[in-house]
Amino acid sequence: MSKEEARVFLWPRSVAVVGASDTPGTWGSFVMEGLMRWKFPGPIYPVNRNGGTVYGLECYKSLQDIPSRVELAVVAVPQEALEETLEGCASVGVKGMVIISAGFGEADEEGKVREENLARLARVHGIRLLGPNVSGTFNLHASFNASGSPAHYLVPTNLAAICQGGYAFYDLLAAGGSRKMGVGWFVHTGNECDLGVTDFLELLGEEEEVQGILMYLETIRDPRRFLDVARRVSERKPIIVFKAGTTSAGARAALSHTGALAGRPEIYRGALAQAGIILCPAMELLIPLGHFLVERPPMKGDRVAIMTMGGSWGVSLVDELEGKGLTVPELSPKLQGRLRELGMPRRASTKNPVDIGAAGISYHLSLENVVQMAREILESEEVDALIFHGLGRPGMAKDQASDRARGIFLSLEVRLMREIQALEKEIQKPVVIGCCLSPWESQAVWDLNQEGIRTYQRLSDIAWNLVLARQREKFLSRLLR
Repeated sequence: MSKEEARVFLWPRSVAVVGASDTPGTWGSFVMEGLMRWKFPGPIYPVNRNGGTVYGLECYKSLQDIPSRVELAVVAVPQEALEETLEGCASVGVKGMVIISAGFGEADEEGKVREENLARLARVHGIRLLGPNVSGTFNLHASFNASGSPAHYLVPTNLAAICQGGYAFYDLLAAGGSRKMGVGWFVHTGNECDLGVTDFLELLGEEEEVQGILMYLETIRDPRRFLDVARRVSERKPIIVFKAGTTSAGARAALSHTGALAGRPEIYRGALAQAGIILCPAMELLIPLGHFLVERPPMKGDRVAIMTMGGSWGVSLVDELEGKGLTVPELSPKLQGRLRELGMPRRASTKNPVDIGAAGISYHLSLENVVQMAREILESEEVDALIFHGLGRPGMAKDQASDRARGIFLSLEVRLMREIQALEKEIQKPVVIGCCLSPWESQAVWDLNQEGIRTYQRLSDIAWNLVLARQREKFLSRLLR
């Protein structure tokens, strides 16, 4: 396959939406809204047998009525009209068709036959197909959004996503939007009657702007080629995969979702790991883990320091980290002595975790001294990463407007987390800010996220990010031997 043939699904110069509609809730409406909201710079041609206008644009009754050449057609018509639509696409020189229509190989054997016939007809006409049973694609860096994802939640980052399922990933994009997390490129491959995940992994793997690739997989239809491509790509950028359908019930669900036959999990895990792929332990962690791996300095060792506002958080973090293979070493007497000099009272632990909550910020410890403590820990040769956990008090600004003391502390904690996070770039060791509250529950967390500073709610997510960052660094180190 020529990579140029796959490029049209992410870098089209013109788009026809077949089955375009103004009716809310229809796929023809979702795709039109996405294209219009992101101000696609090329021509958009709505096509609907009723004609008229759609989203204020002239609507053509057939593809043959369009006065100019169309590169990409996004098709949302009943399956019985697909062959006729494909013939129409061929007559106007369409290079690629995104087939949103469902009811094919994921439904029954008859649907599988229809799917194969459609692919055969496309090959005859030299048209590449994406789907069927997909929800679209987007390339936000080219202002192209032909997907069903709510447009206002999308954040154009340097991550790309290739998924065999679409709706669930849209939920992840919506959840990440308020934290300025997301992906800049997205492809939903669905049933893969023609192009599949490997084609887009190869394409996006060679794009310089793409720094990391996320994948939701239910099956791999050409394992040998996939692993060969993945091995080459993972040497240059991280590939993070969430593999679904690993139980017998999950495999049955995958078959009815995309027509995928899921394989034995232990075989998948071993093969993917050998190719340098990072296996994501939870679907919800895909986007945060992707950001972690492309934004942070490498995790060059297993040792983690913890500074915490609550002793219980510290103990629980130790369990999470050590249970996943990292270590939380006791700090040396010399380093502990330096922390005491900076204001840590005898009642507060300096061993690791370092309990700054027991010390009392703004009473025994100044902001400057807490930042200096973090610096001393990171600059020592005793740890490879730092977790700063427990700041970010509950309540939004409107709740604190009448309370001067709370307003002062809000300003202090935002500044403190900001300055400690800044040490990461300076010292080139991962620094993770943890808070169990979301941006909607804490003004401090909201403010930091608006600045692009990541905060992490779940202790297990913090631990997994560090563990898998360490795994990535070990893989890259082996390549240099």
